[in-house]
Amino acid sequence: MRRTNAGLRVLFVYPNLNAEEGFNHGIAALSGCLRARGHQTGLINLNEALGPVPTDEQVVEQVRRFNPDLVAFSVMTQQYAYAVRLSRAIQRAMPALPLAIGGVHTMMCTQQVKNEQLWDFIGIGECDEALPELADRLAAGDRAAIDVPNFAVRLPDGLYKENPLRRYPPLDMLPEKHYAIFDLQTLLARKNGWQSVLTSRGCPYRCSYCFNREMCDRYYRNGGQPRKDYLRHYPPDTVIRQIQRLREKHPEITTIIFDDDLFTLDQEYCIDLLKRYKQAGIDLPFVINAHVQRFSEAIAKALAETPCRIVKFGLESGSDRLRRAVLDRHMSNEKIASAFELCHKHGLHTSAFVMFGLPYETPQMMHETIELCARIRPGRMRWAIFFPFPGTKSYTICQLGNLIDYRRMRTLDNYFVASCLRFDPATDLLIRKLQRTFHWRVNALLDRPASAEYQRLVAEVDAMDADQWDRHSAAILERDRQLSDGLLQQQLRHYSIRYTEVMAVDSDYVLAEQGQDKHKAARTWQA
Repeated sequence: MRRTNAGLRVLFVYPNLNAEEGFNHGIAALSGCLRARGHQTGLINLNEALGPVPTDEQVVEQVRRFNPDLVAFSVMTQQYAYAVRLSRAIQRAMPALPLAIGGVHTMMCTQQVKNEQLWDFIGIGECDEALPELADRLAAGDRAAIDVPNFAVRLPDGLYKENPLRRYPPLDMLPEKHYAIFDLQTLLARKNGWQSVLTSRGCPYRCSYCFNREMCDRYYRNGGQPRKDYLRHYPPDTVIRQIQRLREKHPEITTIIFDDDLFTLDQEYCIDLLKRYKQAGIDLPFVINAHVQRFSEAIAKALAETPCRIVKFGLESGSDRLRRAVLDRHMSNEKIASAFELCHKHGLHTSAFVMFGLPYETPQMMHETIELCARIRPGRMRWAIFFPFPGTKSYTICQLGNLIDYRRMRTLDNYFVASCLRFDPATDLLIRKLQRTFHWRVNALLDRPASAEYQRLVAEVDAMDADQWDRHSAAILERDRQLSDGLLQQQLRHYSIRYTEVMAVDSDYVLAEQGQDKHKAARTWQA
């Protein structure tokens, strides 16, 4: 391994096909840490929305042009097969080039990643300190670097030495993230100026479908880290300074997305940060993730005094029984309704996220989700079809119940199209119909002038068999927009698909964005 005056050359590869073009905080953080130690970094960001996806051979050529000393992949589960394919192509062309991999998948499925016999270094957990140490060791000529914490290192015999985990990296001591490793100008143009920022890491809840549960347990088992230490915050001044610098460099930023798992979890920190946001004179609208059990009058009031644009809540299901027994989401529908009422009271635009095709979910439970959304009347709704990520408790639940169709699972690279669980044909068809017409069903339950038209549409969809649905489903989006345009002209309130194929937005918000009614989007949502 050579060392230059500029340190090691590390090339990140981010496979992100058939997915929303997004900003990867892990890569930006790792690149910032590497650069602070004198290493050079680059990125191959693979996403259709950012331009034509290069062939495997073209990716290899990009790697060759960068001339790295280490190639580091960051992967989610559904991109892992593509990452393996690319890595094998790189390995064939440059067999002496070390390959590393990290990300959520390596934490959740470490043994599977080892079994590939492909990766020289497998990063596990938060590697802000571990990856720079690995780069230092490689640059100094230690080709093996077998004892770097947070890494499983492949030995000459093909076996792996898995090292203990460090304690969580201290967020107040880390170098600034290297946002510029991403082509922010292109990303911002694609996302209408929306830029993601984090104020924290971790989550204390133990939802069965989330990687945070395994992350917390893994650090406890292999790093001696108390579970209570998992949630950590960046200093408020660091967050404010980060936003100010981003805006200075990118005046095209229009909205900040606070992408923390739960922005409102620590009420004192949350309110203090909101106060500093105002004091700093930052007028950028922002979006947050909240939890119905950690949302108070004080937080709602503080948000209402800022340019908060959307408060997002994860509901997952309207079935209290399913949430508790399968998802480990211990909250009631009354608590959900109370949180949304607080937002409505303070004029905050809300977003509700739900899932369908959950383990052991029945059509009646799906209808409970529709009824809950009709009851709370969020400003927007977003939905997905459940996907059992390997390594999660929910994956084990599905395994034990023999619920997974593994053949179908291997064909899915996102969680918006179809279910990979085994349901009876009628339930499976309902899930596919909900993927397109969930919001029609919410509209149909509301006591509004447009509801009768949506009731007619729902009856039409429900009468379709599988072959008929397959013929008609592709036209639903266009049909939805045509209907919505007509209702907008009549000023009839409804939800319609906007921004993505799995998001429905209240027409008052759509009209406000179009400049037709500046007051409706901020009013109390009682109608």
